[in-house]
Amino acid sequence: MQINLGIESINKKILGENCEFLFKHIKMEKNIYLVEDDADIRELIRYLLSKYGYNVVQCATANIFREKMKELFPDLIILDIMLPDGNGVDICAEIKSNEATRHIPVLLMSANINNALKFNESAAEGFISKPFNIDDLLEKVHHMVA
Repeated sequence: MQINLGIESINKKILGENCEFLFKHIKMEKNIYLVEDDADIRELIRYLLSKYGYNVVQCATANIFREKMKELFPDLIILDIMLPDGNGVDICAEIKSNEATRHIPVLLMSANINNALKFNESAAEGFISKPFNIDDLLEKVHHMVA
């Protein structure tokens, strides 16, 4: 039986009984921070991305997000522009101006069409409007964490 790691395949015959143990410990999940104040949208995105093997950490506010950033840097940040305690464009600027975090891709999202224009002024790598097409969201996320 071949088990694909994405880069190479390992033959289960070679690894023997330790194969399952090995894969539990070398699983390379991508961590995504989802900063969105709408609980329904947060849960929908978390559900979709979790189905594809992403570890999604949900943040309802900018303050929660900032606390999470002290614990672990994610592989991607999905960031709503309009938050109750902050502006996603400003938060993106903070991320991109910090040497330790500027490498983290940011996907901005908003239901306000005028905020799409703000994306062009930001350093974010992508933008998605709400309501969003599920396939479009998944494609952008896959591309940004690849």
